[in-house]
Amino acid sequence: MQEMLRMQPLISNIDSSDINIVEFTLMDIPSKAMDYNHSICIGVFFIDRKMISDVTIRYITLMLVSLEETQDFALQLNDGYWWLWFRYTVDDNVTSEDEHQTLSINLQQIHSVIQYLNSLVITVNSSKTKNLTGQERKVSRVIS
Repeated sequence: MQEMLRMQPLISNIDSSDINIVEFTLMDIPSKAMDYNHSICIGVFFIDRKMISDVTIRYITLMLVSLEETQDFALQLNDGYWWLWFRYTVDDNVTSEDEHQTLSINLQQIHSVIQYLNSLVITVNSSKTKNLTGQERKVSRVIS
């Protein structure tokens, strides 16, 4: 696993202090990978729990399970932060060059999904702010 990650141009700052867990940076985003022999789970920091509502998390979770392209993705709350995880299954029947290329494509997809989810958070939160601002105006009119 460590060798595969070291060969990826999108990955930097690799810390392999644990045998089965490797921490690294994926295009400026804190990330980690866990080796389960048959597959690798790659986790990417998503957002602080305080910055996102439970409703938004439920929406994102439903989206992840409903789309075939995101079936290998999942969200996990860990120490007050949401992480996006991706399961990457190692195929022993392909060459290492093909394996590295496939992993590179998957890392780009993970980064794209994180960017998309962050845009959803901004959109949902700004919609809530607009709704709350409108409700505050209505309340202030009633009070006046």
